[in-house]
Amino acid sequence: MRCERCVKACRNQAIYFKNSIRLVNYNKCKGCLNCVQVCPRNAIEVTSVVPQQVLTVKIDHEKCTMCKKCVDDKDNFCPNDLFFIGSVKKNGKVVEGIKFKFNEVNKCQGCLKCESLCPEKAIKPIQFKV
Repeated sequence: MRCERCVKACRNQAIYFKNSIRLVNYNKCKGCLNCVQVCPRNAIEVTSVVPQQVLTVKIDHEKCTMCKKCVDDKDNFCPNDLFFIGSVKKNGKVVEGIKFKFNEVNKCQGCLKCESLCPEKAIKPIQFKV
């Protein structure tokens, strides 16, 4: 869709377009994942060199019913308390929703409990796979 939100969100100017194709200068990219957070189409796929490492977690706000299991049941749902309630866009409106602590993704142990325990299947961890 070429909205260029990723380009504007990149603090290091690592993302650019050439001949209508989005490209990344990996020498500039610091892995902050701002581009992933602002992409309305989930069109950005981040890769890593560590097999099975969780790189980010996508939350489908259209599926999420705000049961708050991911926030309230911290001991069983996410051992590192990586989910919280914040402002999200849903159907073009800003509403209360579940968010993932992207800046703490390195704390994720890759247990994938969040994906399996979400009753609406709204949480999708993105892993690097070999």
